[in-house]
Amino acid sequence: MAITATGITQIDGAGDRKALNLKVYSGEVLNAFDKRNIGLDLIKVRTIANGKSAQFIVTGNILDSAVATHAAGTDVSTTPFKDNERIIAIDDLKYVSNLVDGYEEKMAHFEIRGEIAKRAGEALATKIDKEIFATVLLATQALGITAQPNGSEVNNGVILTGATAESKGDAILDSIFAAKAKLEANDVTGDPVFVTDPINYFNLVQSAKAVNRDFNGDNGSIAKGNVVTIAGIKVMMSNHFGKDVTVSVGGANKKLQGLMFTSDAVGVVKLMDVSSESNYIPEKLSTLMTSTYALGMGILNPGASVAITA
Repeated sequence: MAITATGITQIDGAGDRKALNLKVYSGEVLNAFDKRNIGLDLIKVRTIANGKSAQFIVTGNILDSAVATHAAGTDVSTTPFKDNERIIAIDDLKYVSNLVDGYEEKMAHFEIRGEIAKRAGEALATKIDKEIFATVLLATQALGITAQPNGSEVNNGVILTGATAESKGDAILDSIFAAKAKLEANDVTGDPVFVTDPINYFNLVQSAKAVNRDFNGDNGSIAKGNVVTIAGIKVMMSNHFGKDVTVSVGGANKKLQGLMFTSDAVGVVKLMDVSSESNYIPEKLSTLMTSTYALGMGILNPGASVAITA
């Protein structure tokens, strides 16, 4: 009696016997990407099914001077409403690819595909974060359109020249308040975030004003080595925001120390989200593991961004 074996991971019991098997490479890439990337959650993101660009409508404020007094029997005067657009185009397709030789994989004493997937996801996350923060920096130096405020900058030399980590941290804290004041002066809505590098972040933790040193409070502590918010602004740490990039403001070259912005500062358009595939190449006796994405980014509202320099 002949027994016909059927795979338990076939789709509807037919076709590829391995169709429903765990796609380890793809899942590991996305898992590593989500852990490493922080920038995409801080700005406006739109996804398009096809095309090369997307339109973001920009509207100006209606000033209080437009509020008129009506006299009985007279016509109502209207105020022109100013609006404009920002067009963000999709960049070229980006990818990271590795070829896993079947023979060498057998000899490896560790699970090589999972490690490659992790590193690929981290590389993609880092690349996108660097591009996002570079665009935010451009926004801080850009001019607004249609009644938008311009980008702005706060400079505090003590961030670099302070004698102690505490004095440098105090200078960063003072700069955060000054940057928040600029956003408020621009009538910027939304929740700002502040992103800086690990050195400045831990200097801020050691500030005499940022955290309570006597107990582990909700806003962080020396014991935990973190600070959550300053002036109601979430404080975040990244190696990818462009520390010490030269910023030319008013003709003087200064070094970037942090970025404060809301989600309105920059927009991202996704044509192809991060995706991965693994294909066996018979003529190579190897497996090609590739991860790709296609997106574009651009400035939306410069006034929603502030560069902190020293």
